[in-house]
Amino acid sequence: MIAHLFNAPVGDDEVAVGVGTVGSSEAIMLAGLAFKRKWQQKRKADGKPFDKPNIVTGANVQFARYFEVELKEVKLKEGYYVMDPERAVEMVDENTICVAAILGSTLTGEFEDVKKVNELLTKKNKETGWDTPIHVDAASGGFIAPFLYPDLEWDFRLPLVKSINGYKSIMINCMENAKVLKEGIKKTGHFDIVSKDIGVPLVAFSLKDSSRYTVFNIADSLRRFGWIVPAYTMPADAQHIAVLRVVIREDFSCSLAERLVSDIDKVLKEMDSLPSHIMSSERAHVALIENDDHVNKTVKQIQDDVTRHWKRFVKESKTGVC
Repeated sequence: MIAHLFNAPVGDDEVAVGVGTVGSSEAIMLAGLAFKRKWQQKRKADGKPFDKPNIVTGANVQFARYFEVELKEVKLKEGYYVMDPERAVEMVDENTICVAAILGSTLTGEFEDVKKVNELLTKKNKETGWDTPIHVDAASGGFIAPFLYPDLEWDFRLPLVKSINGYKSIMINCMENAKVLKEGIKKTGHFDIVSKDIGVPLVAFSLKDSSRYTVFNIADSLRRFGWIVPAYTMPADAQHIAVLRVVIREDFSCSLAERLVSDIDKVLKEMDSLPSHIMSSERAHVALIENDDHVNKTVKQIQDDVTRHWKRFVKESKTGVC
């Protein structure tokens, strides 16, 4: 059933084969290990060295570390937070066991362009005589794309896709609630939406101006209202971008989306009125401890002081917790 869902070229007299795992991490490890073993067997049969395998990916760091495979990581860049197909295929060499793409980035929910990777890699394989395959990590998008984006080519319709790990009305509802949340966040005027419309039901957003407070401060403050919203920085080459992320699950209703926007707005209003309180208490604190002597502080020390006084302010002005 899953083979047909992912458009595997299975004949009437053929049987699709897969492996059940306890989670997506194990699935990725097994897929990567299968590619490594297959590459090694082919290299041995051809009488070539088989001790320096590598994998080209934008994410699969753990697999490379665990199974002694060189990681060729495609660095991200501001405004494009998924693997660039052209840069990925440029990194492929005769020791590449596979190119691993993600259907639903854990950072922004965006689908990587598997079709473009397939086109470029097919051309490179033809020019070099290699047979480098593609693995698709579809743990997030594998049961979304077939229903919401049936014409999107990412699966076994693409000849080089050799393995994939990974309820229409439910998914449509999740996407609609994601749109409600996204529009509400945009209306605050404080955020840029980082996630894309085509992808998993997820909203990732960054502050337009983080000079007064950061997404990490916002995440901490939202806990007072019962929300656990992760804040994190992007990977290498885009690490100066920090975002908040909300994954829309089946039980995340439209009313919950509106409530989250309302609570975010409350936090923003508190923080917009905060700097004078923080700075005045900071100056008083420094004067008290240092007896008005001049104090040279590093940026890290100043940030720690501001965070400490911010927490004190929140504690003193704390209202109810949902």
